[in-house]
Amino acid sequence: MTLRLKLFVLIAGAIFFATSGVTAMALWREVIRGQELLAREGVAIASTAATAAAQWLGPGGPEAGAPQALPAVLDRLMRSTPLDRAWVVDRSGTVIACASRTGETCPDGFPPSEFQSADWPLQALKRLVNPEGIIARAPVLRGGEVVGAVCVDFSHEEVIGAARDLAVGASLVGFFWITLGLIMAGLFIRQVTKPVVDLIEAAGHLAEEKGVQLEEPRDRELAELVHAFNQMSRRLEERRHENQRLIAELEERVEQKTREVLRADRLATLGGIAAGLAHEMGNTCNVIRGYASVAERELPAGHPNRDDVLAIRRETVRAAAMLERFLVFASARDSKAHPQAVEPVLREAVEVVGPAAAQARVERVVEITGELPLVVADSGLLRQAFLNLCINAVHAMGSQGGGTLTARARADGHEVVIEVSDTGPGLSPEVARHIFEPFYTTKADGTGLGLAIVRQAVEAHGGTVVVESQPGQGATFRIRLPAAGPGAGGQPPEEALP
Repeated sequence: MTLRLKLFVLIAGAIFFATSGVTAMALWREVIRGQELLAREGVAIASTAATAAAQWLGPGGPEAGAPQALPAVLDRLMRSTPLDRAWVVDRSGTVIACASRTGETCPDGFPPSEFQSADWPLQALKRLVNPEGIIARAPVLRGGEVVGAVCVDFSHEEVIGAARDLAVGASLVGFFWITLGLIMAGLFIRQVTKPVVDLIEAAGHLAEEKGVQLEEPRDRELAELVHAFNQMSRRLEERRHENQRLIAELEERVEQKTREVLRADRLATLGGIAAGLAHEMGNTCNVIRGYASVAERELPAGHPNRDDVLAIRRETVRAAAMLERFLVFASARDSKAHPQAVEPVLREAVEVVGPAAAQARVERVVEITGELPLVVADSGLLRQAFLNLCINAVHAMGSQGGGTLTARARADGHEVVIEVSDTGPGLSPEVARHIFEPFYTTKADGTGLGLAIVRQAVEAHGGTVVVESQPGQGATFRIRLPAAGPGAGGQPPEEALP
């Protein structure tokens, strides 16, 4: 049998199962309907007795002669109908007269009404399980007023017994079809799913075993699936060795990166120690410079040791300046950024290098194109970055007898672009690649921290800095800073105001 035929048989069994359920539900509704008809018949029977009982009941209760007349009315009713009990109650629900074939007492406590409440859905099932008949009531009316009620109870075996037999038959039919459907479903599902289960178990073993191969079943569709699985298993086996080789390479790379991270961590620790040492050495240099200044003032102009003291003071100043620049690069001071304009900071940096530019015969030019948006920046960090670029440009052009320093600023979309250009000797490609690295310098007395501080300051503001240069054609350092968002003002934070 093919898989399609098995599924067809399975669906047919499900249809039979559903049909038996529908049949059982139809029979069950017939049981309920039969009990509803019996209840209506009981109301009609009780109504005939209620007409006769109306002569002996009044608003105040039973009248004279009612204790003798009402039992006779109930006896006639019991002889003409298959009832177990019949009784009459007054308007408060108290039993006045009762007739019973089984000897059971008649219940009271049910005040009469013109309408009888409907059975709840499971009441019919309760009557089938427990020996309980159908109780029907009819009001006793006198002068348009309810003064009592006649209640009747159908015999359980005479009426409910037939309904129970019908329900039992329907249940047996439903149970037979349900059992048959489950057996058929279990057999065919096992035949359909067994190859699939084997396939799932084999797939679970693929990660542990090599070259898992399954026997192809007779069903064409499942045979194609198993054939595809076997091909996949062979391809996985072929790639297993390739994966093992890649894993070995990755482990080697991870080990290498781990060594690099550990080395970087040691360097970071060493950097912190170096920063603290530089701070202490800076304090020592300041003390030496102070004593050297005092000694210089106290020595007369022609003293033979005056030149030595001047050399001590000069080298101490140089060492202190180098340590200070190192601390500026290594420190991570808190940013005091707030929305502000770039133009005043740029003009101030160009103005500060004025004396050095005049001495090196360098002309200064500031070009601001259009209206610049505000940037969220720390003015101190930006001023240091711009000042370092201007100083480097002046030094580069001073070595060749002068030139032009040009500082430009313009808006470019959501960024502010600042360019510092010079007409100096330019940079070679090799120097340009390493120009922003710490301690890389081409000057004999340089520290290699000026441009590293520039990059650190720009990146702290979320910007970028690049250099464009060719040997003999000057250099241009281009900084891009993100513009402040909408609504940003130009005032510093509240805590920064005087």
